[in-house]
Amino acid sequence: MAGVVAVVLCTLMLGTALGLFLCQDELGRAWRWARRRVAPPPEPPSGPAIEDVARSLRRLRAQVRSPAPGTTMARRRGTTMAYDDLLGTAARALGVPDALTGMPEGTERDAERLRLEHLLREAGLALD
Repeated sequence: MAGVVAVVLCTLMLGTALGLFLCQDELGRAWRWARRRVAPPPEPPSGPAIEDVARSLRRLRAQVRSPAPGTTMARRRGTTMAYDDLLGTAARALGVPDALTGMPEGTERDAERLRLEHLLREAGLALD
């Protein structure tokens, strides 16, 4: 009896292996179809285009670095905050780690801004 069971099991295993070998294309198509049905469709990129962000960064960077004479402190702070927000947007778009968001004002934030600018340049974003 054990011999009959062994022959049946060996026959089933060989038949399965042969079937898998001969039906590779159909199995691959079925696998891709099932993956498409289960996986959600890719989401379109959110936020503005990176070209628009880069253009705005370059414009605001000049205003942050050298404000026009007579610019009020409120305007300077607002410009700096807008620049920091755009840096965060660019960092998220390029997958660069961002510690600038949520950091209080001060020298640490200024240093983090410089570090983030450097990382964005290394990622290929031209800020100058």
